[in-house]
Amino acid sequence: MSKINRYLASLSIILPLASCSGFLEPKSENEFVPTSVQDIDEMLLYETYNNARSIATIPFFDLLSDDVAVVRFQSTENNLLTQVHLASIKALYTWQPDAYKTLEEDRVSDEVYDIYAGCYARILGCNAALDYIGKVSGTEEEKSRVMAEAHALRAFYYFHLVNCYGHPYNADPESPGVPLHLESKVSSVSIPRNTVSEVYEQVLKDLLEAESLYENVQEEDRWKSNMRVSLPFVQLLLSRVYLYMEDWEKASGYASKVIGNGNFRLKEIAEFPQDGSYPYYHTYTNPEVIWPYGNAAEFRDFVDPYMINIALGGKVSFVIASPDLVNKFSAGDVRLSAYFIRDPRSSAFKAYGKQAVTGNSNDPDANYKFARSFRISEAYLNMAEAEAMLFKLGKGDTHRQEAVRLLTLLRSKRISGSSETDIDQRTPDMLVRSVRDERRRELCFEDHRWFDLRRQGMPAIAHEWKGDNSDATVSRYTLKQNDPMYTLQIPKEVMLKNSLLEQNEGGPARVD
Repeated sequence: MSKINRYLASLSIILPLASCSGFLEPKSENEFVPTSVQDIDEMLLYETYNNARSIATIPFFDLLSDDVAVVRFQSTENNLLTQVHLASIKALYTWQPDAYKTLEEDRVSDEVYDIYAGCYARILGCNAALDYIGKVSGTEEEKSRVMAEAHALRAFYYFHLVNCYGHPYNADPESPGVPLHLESKVSSVSIPRNTVSEVYEQVLKDLLEAESLYENVQEEDRWKSNMRVSLPFVQLLLSRVYLYMEDWEKASGYASKVIGNGNFRLKEIAEFPQDGSYPYYHTYTNPEVIWPYGNAAEFRDFVDPYMINIALGGKVSFVIASPDLVNKFSAGDVRLSAYFIRDPRSSAFKAYGKQAVTGNSNDPDANYKFARSFRISEAYLNMAEAEAMLFKLGKGDTHRQEAVRLLTLLRSKRISGSSETDIDQRTPDMLVRSVRDERRRELCFEDHRWFDLRRQGMPAIAHEWKGDNSDATVSRYTLKQNDPMYTLQIPKEVMLKNSLLEQNEGGPARVD
């Protein structure tokens, strides 16, 4: 085993148990002290990048949103063909406060759904890189790039955490967020939750530091198609953070920087498949992709369960794309065939998309690593929404014109024959709604919808549970406006380990 591999192997064991100062002091010949920036860089890749970890961070968000629905369950055909069985899917789909308990009783591994642990495990690696990079050899440029990545990734994971377990920023920024742990030393001392506002401040601090550090890196090294975060990733995430904070001018400004980056462009209509095939979008062969991440295995068991239906010839999807989402697409919109994957044995669309598929059931192809990506189309939508909101706030008609220009340009790459006249801009509110509807269409199946619903006022949404083929009833469950279950419960295991944590309000069990 090479020295760096010994180091990585020992690090994965030592980090959860002791301070990082411990891992830098070899206790046996099988442990390796990193001495160069390359060692820290490899540790960062191994410990912090989403695809390098087994604990999921993006498992079930579409199941919570209004972008999915379920069909009637065929109870005579044993159980669902998935590791996450009917009770667990129903608990999440109907926003039950004790959904994690149901998953545990269903014997679903916590690595499948424990977003909290998944993010903090990666944050620990970011902290280790930042704490110890000053103690190793290497050029200032090399160290700047590694530090920039560590700051950017830590910001990404904290932003994800606070939007899972804290209230939306625009609803209550002083409410509990998540604990900020910014050093690699692991302590048994409990720490309380920082406020949502404090977590956002740290996210911005990390991202702005990363942006500054990239100035020390040669321009050609600020973005490469190498699966690493980069300067345009930082700028797009800054645009997203400011959008959530409703700082419209900064959201627009950072989105504009991404749009102006010559490494990326929107796909043309002619580049979308015309033969009914399903391309893979989260790859650098897609000119829109800035950074791919995640793994299809993280969400598959939640949104791709099957029933065996002999009459239809085999496996049939149980969770599908909601009619409400499908009906948002107009004639001539290439995305309805390109972004959505059909169930080959029914007329429904599956509850995931933008994936390469394989087999006679159109399952996600395991040969393709990534499940999600940061894409330039989000920059257009962030900027368009920010400009529409500035127009709504009375900042001038030039903001309306810019929002319409951006939206028209994006739609021209997606919808044959589209034009500016298709955009409803009769009032500022209608223009904002047009942008947000386009956002739902363009970013479907990429985990945006659940978080957009949160920041857009936490509206009431309903899911129907249709029982099985021996029960004709339809149960309707409602997530009420401002419902406490718009914020996830903290897993029980986490609460037991940190006595100062306070649990989020869940409310009573959801009933029909």
